[in-house]
Amino acid sequence: MPHTLIADRKQDIRFGHSLRRIVRAPLRAIVVWGALLAVLLACAMVLVLAQDHHNRLATAQRQSLALATSADGLLQLELANLSRSLRGQGVSAQTFLADAPTRAPGLIEASLRGLLTRHPELRAVAVLDAQGQRRFGGAGDPQLPTWTTGAHCGGSRVCVGPMQRLADSEVVLPIAVSSAGGNWIVAQLRVAALQHIVRDVDIGPDGVVALIDAQGMPLVTNRPRADMQERLQPLLHGRLTPRAALGVREEVFDAEPRMLAISGGQAYPLRVVAGLGVREALVRWWWFVAAAASAYLLYLLGFAYLLGSLRRAERRQRHLLQRLSRGDEELRLACDMGGIGTWCIDTERRLMSLSEPTGAMFGLQRMQLSVDEFLAQVHGEDRMRVAQLYEDAVHGRGEYNAVYRIHMPDGRVRWLAARGALVQTQDGLRMTGAVQDVTERLAVQARLLDAERQFRLMFDRNPLPYCVFAVDSLRFLEVNRAAVGHYGYSRDEFLGMSLLDLHPREDAVRLLCDVRTSRVGFSAPDVWTHRRKDGSLLSVCVHSADLEFAGMPARLILAEEVTQRLEHERELAFRASHDVATGLFNPHALAEALRAHKCHAYAIAYVQLRGLALIGDTLGRATGDAVRCAVAERLRGLGERFGLAAHQPAEYFVLAVLEPQALEQALQALLEAMSAPVQGGDFSLQLQAHIGVALCPEDAVDAEEAIGCAAQAAHAAQADGCSLVRFDRSMSVRIGERLRLAGRLHEAIEREEFVLYFQPIMDADSGAPRVLEALIRWPQADGSFIPPDQFIQVCEDTGLILPLGRWVMRTAAQARRELARHGWSDLPVAVNVSALQFFDGDLVADLVQACADAELGIDGLHLELTESSLMRQPQQAREVLQRLRALGVRVALDDVGTGFSSMAYLRDLPLDTLKIDRSFIDGVDGDARNASICDALLTLGSSLGLDVVAEGVETQAQLQWLRAHGCGSVQGYLLGRPAPLEQVLQMLGAVAA
Repeated sequence: MPHTLIADRKQDIRFGHSLRRIVRAPLRAIVVWGALLAVLLACAMVLVLAQDHHNRLATAQRQSLALATSADGLLQLELANLSRSLRGQGVSAQTFLADAPTRAPGLIEASLRGLLTRHPELRAVAVLDAQGQRRFGGAGDPQLPTWTTGAHCGGSRVCVGPMQRLADSEVVLPIAVSSAGGNWIVAQLRVAALQHIVRDVDIGPDGVVALIDAQGMPLVTNRPRADMQERLQPLLHGRLTPRAALGVREEVFDAEPRMLAISGGQAYPLRVVAGLGVREALVRWWWFVAAAASAYLLYLLGFAYLLGSLRRAERRQRHLLQRLSRGDEELRLACDMGGIGTWCIDTERRLMSLSEPTGAMFGLQRMQLSVDEFLAQVHGEDRMRVAQLYEDAVHGRGEYNAVYRIHMPDGRVRWLAARGALVQTQDGLRMTGAVQDVTERLAVQARLLDAERQFRLMFDRNPLPYCVFAVDSLRFLEVNRAAVGHYGYSRDEFLGMSLLDLHPREDAVRLLCDVRTSRVGFSAPDVWTHRRKDGSLLSVCVHSADLEFAGMPARLILAEEVTQRLEHERELAFRASHDVATGLFNPHALAEALRAHKCHAYAIAYVQLRGLALIGDTLGRATGDAVRCAVAERLRGLGERFGLAAHQPAEYFVLAVLEPQALEQALQALLEAMSAPVQGGDFSLQLQAHIGVALCPEDAVDAEEAIGCAAQAAHAAQADGCSLVRFDRSMSVRIGERLRLAGRLHEAIEREEFVLYFQPIMDADSGAPRVLEALIRWPQADGSFIPPDQFIQVCEDTGLILPLGRWVMRTAAQARRELARHGWSDLPVAVNVSALQFFDGDLVADLVQACADAELGIDGLHLELTESSLMRQPQQAREVLQRLRALGVRVALDDVGTGFSSMAYLRDLPLDTLKIDRSFIDGVDGDARNASICDALLTLGSSLGLDVVAEGVETQAQLQWLRAHGCGSVQGYLLGRPAPLEQVLQMLGAVAA
């Protein structure tokens, strides 16, 4: 059927193209003929309007001439009557003069008065001589000779003079008629009496009517006379002839074009001017123009509308053709992409016609086959069903809609989906329809079903709880077995619950907010608290994803129990921020807590407990932990009172005082707490505390810097032997100097700037030298020395003591060889060893290598260790000393009496010599306390079988006391100061001599 539709579409398109050609030809003809008709119509209208314009102007000319002629006739009539009356007066006057000369003046005067009575239009009448002198009647006129000749007189010898304005402002027109004897009958005609001549003329609102004299001066007019005189006289100047009319002509008068007509004036020197307004004459012509223009515009609008309608129809047709063409292409493309073919069956002949795509689906080259051949190609399991569907459709018992398999000629099996319907055509009943290859689609559906089964299996058998709930109602839609077993609810119970039932009530608002605001897709994991059926709570990490389930928006959640993990994380977080043994903050966490408290002003007290770590090493770890916990408990109490407390293993505690005004009280309480003895089951220990104090923000800008400043102050307190030191900037300066000193030390070690001095240890009785102790010196460029107590500690703090110690051993071994070369082969050299060398370096290897390089026996060097360094790690110290004893190396314990050594450890360590610290030798001959200590140490060394050396012997009395109490060896300035090897050799030579 799609290909049938395509054929129909193509037929429609061909018809559309034909229709388009049919429509376009008349459209062009309509445009051409319509434009031509518009031009012809415009020309005709112009001609008609021009002719009508001419006719109306001609009519206006005729009307103006007729009006001028009629008014002129009336004027001539009145002037004729007046001239007859004046001539009659002339005859009467001549008769009176001839018949009754004496009575003539009176009679003439009476006759003139009678004339004025009969003619009220006259103001005065007089008989004048040729010079204008009065003879009878009114007044004379000296100007009479000037206006009774030429143009002022008509053919009837009636002369009209110029207008005169009398004293009473009345305007008169002098009229003279000649009489016998050279006299003139002169009358003053009232100009106002002539007004009716122009007033009665129907000239229109724009028309002009005027009575003018021979010079064109208006006498009376239908408009103000002064204006008429100014406008009309220049217009008529030079155009008036005494006897001929000017006719009619168009003149622009008073800014208005008019048709002016002038009367002939044959008998009298007065004329009538009549002018009909052109605008008034053309009023109806303009209406005619408007009507013609409207009709023409209506034609143009109608033509434009017709043309626009035709063009719109053409555009609609073009768009329709484009849509048909596009639809044809889309339908063809859809059929090709969808793999759709068409077929048609002649039900009577049982002949099946196939389209090319359909033939390709069947694997056939021919496009026709019988129904039986088609059924033979259908898969055997589907053949009877397809045949029955075909028969039912042909007989109207149902529609043909079948999905079946066919055997391809190459042996493949393909799935086809076909639909068809009966169609009545001219050739009879046909069944036509479409067919589509659905092999791939069914395979995809099969894979989808298989994937769905696998997903269902994975969902149901997953060991982690899975749930699906509706986003709108939060009702559970599905759960897996793990969820049932994990929460204790059955599946039916779950399906009757909502997600809110698994959460504590206090989480409801947060849960609703999270569900409503979470984005579509996968949501980031979040930790929630869920409740089991038995009421127990558990922490779960919820992973969720949006999906559609049963046609509604839903969400899949995986609930991973993380209760133990969270507990472990909390424990790790606690360990990261606290000291586990004491439960106190570590310094870093304390700084974070101070930042979290947003404290702007506080104080830091840094406590250093000397020997706290050594307690565990000497008295046992349990005792050390008990002492540390006891001190921590005291600090915890102070922290609760004044702020926060922290511990930095093994010997440092920190107290943060949050209220600066309570600092003094807190420090006093801290000193009391640290000075109080630590009591235990079998011990009582007195600890020595060194406290450094720093203020924030006075000394530091943040908590970490404040803790560092307080630590510097604590180290300064330890160095100065004070209990409490407040931080000042000079400490930072000293630390900077130490850092610079460390840099210089590194360079000095590389350049071997150090030298060894040697001080002898003498036999107390004989004064013979027994050992030379090597003492390091650091000479400067100016000849001075930096004392060892200023750089040895820096070397130990920076680790430079290891390379420096190896250099000392090598140099001491070379000195021992030099002694042997000078005859002192039995005089060993003692080297001081730091704790860092003893525990962190390979002391034995360094010693063996130094002796080997100097070709020296290993017994040529002795080692000296401090009591406190050995007690840091007694077990490791014992192992190293045993290795040294096995090599034959003698070891001396230096500064005995200043540390915290246990007699048991001294008994068990493989030592050879004890060296009594100089602080006990000082005043031994007069100080009973020092004498008792020295006596005890001498007795201790003797009881342990160890040699005893007394350091710092500076007086003869001290030497005598030591000899008297059995001290075997002595060392001090009394016996010899430290000196370079050359001077020592000279001193040894003097002793030998």
